[in-house]
Amino acid sequence: MRRQAGRMAVAGLGVAALGLAGMLIAQGALAGLGVSDAAGKQIVDGWLASGYINATPAAAAFKAASPAPRATLVKNAIAWAKTYTESPSFKAEYEKERLARRPSPPEVKGSVEDELARQSAERKQSVEDMKKSLAELPPDLRKAMEAAVKEAEASNVKLDKEPQMVAMARQDIEAQRASEQEAYKASLAAYEKRWPADPKALVARRLQEFLDVTKDVDFEARLVAAGKKMRFADPRYEEKPPTWKLCYRAGREAAGAAREAAQAWLKAM
Repeated sequence: MRRQAGRMAVAGLGVAALGLAGMLIAQGALAGLGVSDAAGKQIVDGWLASGYINATPAAAAFKAASPAPRATLVKNAIAWAKTYTESPSFKAEYEKERLARRPSPPEVKGSVEDELARQSAERKQSVEDMKKSLAELPPDLRKAMEAAVKEAEASNVKLDKEPQMVAMARQDIEAQRASEQEAYKASLAAYEKRWPADPKALVARRLQEFLDVTKDVDFEARLVAAGKKMRFADPRYEEKPPTWKLCYRAGREAAGAAREAAQAWLKAM
């Protein structure tokens, strides 16, 4: 029993050591790219938010590396991103942000009848304000304003008393409330897609998007000069997404390493 317990303890320590080593490697993975952990978090957060990978902070160090080291840098960076997105601090911050971003339902005060009464009171108050301003107007403008007051009062009577007018006003309120509710449902659906309860779902979606976009990168594509810039000779490639072009610029080895790491990450989820 003692031997078995000893072997289990050693095995447990071995697993813990491997886990700690993995964490230490991941934590230092961005150093070779000249990117701080804070900048790395911003890059990952931006990628999760939009699908865009901002590689600018690592561009200088990456360009200076040869193909084989580039592949290692990419693998280490993705390992760092995986560790970051699985950390308690990321999950807590994600949940905080997710709750803060949740859209609020449309504010409905009272029934449709209450809204009709509010609108009626608002119109009547507007007429009263017009009456109060009459004394301050010069005689030539006062008559025109008095006529406008009478017209507004007559209009209010129609809006409040005529069944057809009341029905139209009621329909307008109901239609507006229905429209606001539909808009809320649409924004809530978009929110739930952008901010799923489990951040793993978002990470998995971004990984799959990356794999889908980069599956057909043509590393043999030719570039031609276009003023001070270089463009693809094949105009179809100019329409490719930024991630496709990023992998093209990174090169076959680095892009392959990125895809391999992304596939492994996705499979492990």
